[in-house]
Amino acid sequence: MGTGSRIIHIFLAACALTLVGTTASCDRNEAAPCVILEIDSLTLAPDPARGTSSAHIRSVWVESEGKNIGVFPLPAKIPLPLSNPASKVRIYPGVEVNGISSFQAIYEFYKPYERDLNSSFGSTVKWPPLGPAVLEYETWSKVVIVEDFESAGIQLAPSQRSDTVWTLTSAERFNPPLGESNSASGMIILRPGQQIFEAITQQAYVLPRGGQNVYLEFNYKSTMPFSMGVVANQPGQTTQQSTVTFRDKSAWAKAYVNLVTEVSGFPSAIDYNLFVGAVRTRPDKADTLWLDNLKLVYR
Repeated sequence: MGTGSRIIHIFLAACALTLVGTTASCDRNEAAPCVILEIDSLTLAPDPARGTSSAHIRSVWVESEGKNIGVFPLPAKIPLPLSNPASKVRIYPGVEVNGISSFQAIYEFYKPYERDLNSSFGSTVKWPPLGPAVLEYETWSKVVIVEDFESAGIQLAPSQRSDTVWTLTSAERFNPPLGESNSASGMIILRPGQQIFEAITQQAYVLPRGGQNVYLEFNYKSTMPFSMGVVANQPGQTTQQSTVTFRDKSAWAKAYVNLVTEVSGFPSAIDYNLFVGAVRTRPDKADTLWLDNLKLVYR
């Protein structure tokens, strides 16, 4: 299975029904022998050079003995119809693309998790026995830290039409994974009388085109919808194009936004800026957006 740029829509309810039916068919009394692989969660190994290890793996694609076993939402108990219970099994991590829960894709920038079962038919193997399985970025992945709100100055500069500016918050900052530190997160507040927030990166990025995946990872929570997208800098003109709009979220979440359509849609662009924008929705109350750990990931 190539990790490439494959993107698959998965309706998790349907997956769950399929899993239940398949598990039932792997009873020991059935003719076809199998091993049950149990995976609770997957996490990302810390790598300071590539920013936070915050990740949110929602599903796994499973492969063994040259066969595609299927796709399973996590946590999962996966029946493996194998000829050899000691076979090597490979799992490809899947993420929620553009904040759409039913839109899952293999995240090609994380290495597949692979190991030998070393088991017997009819048994259950838990990977790993204690805690989550650990992933890491592919060595060829280019990870560019756009903004982590830890340094002086902020890369995302408010535009002229923005009614507010950034504030650094330590009281409501993103809680980092164990072993990592985070002193502050970015916060913008739109109070009554203020309507629009917009910020554009001061730096422009040269990004791969031709249909190659370009992801923007970040952590967020918000009391209002907000949009993320790109500004394509073409000879003689610039074009601002939104990629996705997120709904309000009361707890910190991890997002994976694929910018492939907007980046490849402007093949003549010299480079690209990123932007975030929001409009206050509550007439008599302030709205707030918190962001942290923005990074670009591509080949």
